[in-house]
Amino acid sequence: MKGWGWGAMLVAGLVGCGQEPAQKPAPEQEEIKSVEAQAQLLQPPAGCTEITMGELANGIELTPTIYAQQPTYRGNFNSFGDPAFADLARIRLDLNTAPGLYDLSVGGGNLFTCERCVYGYQDVGSPGEKFFVADSGTLLLAVKLSPQQTIGALANVTLREAADAAPFNAPYFGSAVVPGGECRWLRFATWNTVRQGGCDPRQGSLTANLPDTACVPDDYAATDGTLERALGTKVQGEACTKTAAPSAYELASTDCEQGYACTDLLSDDAQCLKTCDFMAANPGCPSGTVCGVYGLCIEQSVLEPIGFAFDPAPIGQNCSVNFAEFCGAEGARGVCVDLNRDGLGECHPYRRARSECGAGEELGYMSYPLSGGGFDRGYGFCYHDGL
Repeated sequence: MKGWGWGAMLVAGLVGCGQEPAQKPAPEQEEIKSVEAQAQLLQPPAGCTEITMGELANGIELTPTIYAQQPTYRGNFNSFGDPAFADLARIRLDLNTAPGLYDLSVGGGNLFTCERCVYGYQDVGSPGEKFFVADSGTLLLAVKLSPQQTIGALANVTLREAADAAPFNAPYFGSAVVPGGECRWLRFATWNTVRQGGCDPRQGSLTANLPDTACVPDDYAATDGTLERALGTKVQGEACTKTAAPSAYELASTDCEQGYACTDLLSDDAQCLKTCDFMAANPGCPSGTVCGVYGLCIEQSVLEPIGFAFDPAPIGQNCSVNFAEFCGAEGARGVCVDLNRDGLGECHPYRRARSECGAGEELGYMSYPLSGGGFDRGYGFCYHDGL
């Protein structure tokens, strides 16, 4: 298990220490150790084969980069089928899942209804490929630095052979346990997707506005970020310079002011751009700019030529076009989508978490292709799914 001392490493990066910090026991470590100790006393359920799980990764840790509709940690189970084929492991959490203990029987082995899901595939790509979904067990979310960067554990997890089930064409498909199907059992496993210098760019998070830093978003939805030391006085639109981190335990630095990223993402040359949260009630962008994708303040006139359309329709009203990435106003942003197929979209408020949708609603997602076949689907909108 990598990087238990993420809090210590974060402090080391801020003070410029080049030595790897001593890792002290933390409450979350004790909680995970307690869960592990209890799991060691258990035996596999009758007819179930015990398996183990390797490390998981997420977002920019993956090659290619993948940000799924909800935080989904990806890796492999250690081979329990044909060793010539991979056995994929997946954990999917609702973006708003808080640290705590969770019962995996909630959802009944159905990937459509579970908010915290554990599943996997045996012998992917082979004629004997099988699909497994957890229908019991414990999930401990011990640390949540951001929705994409967490530390946790699984214990006493029973995964049953499953088949795809309705709904088949929704953003989240269903699954159903196969009667008499095969069974796998995971005694105990941990995951850690926290990165050195990681942060949560969302407004109000503990790491969004640390002294002399900028939490620079890594995804379109601005839910996953990396800290940089902001050591200068340059502000919006000024040319800037970024200096690489001197060691693995320090942060890159810039000559921008606190809260400003040094980036060439939206321009030919690097410039200081204020970081922001376009789903916050007050994104806080400088006058003349809007909070756009990747949580950066920029002129609307810069975003439009590179493919990001804007429509002035307020939330809940009809748009003048069938699709536009941004409608509403600063502090109340949405997307124009023509769900009725009448030629004009309606301005639906943006949402990041599936749990933010009401009864009878589903979370549709925006999908942006990334290099190498990756994608970013980290935010979307709620709509009536008719199910």
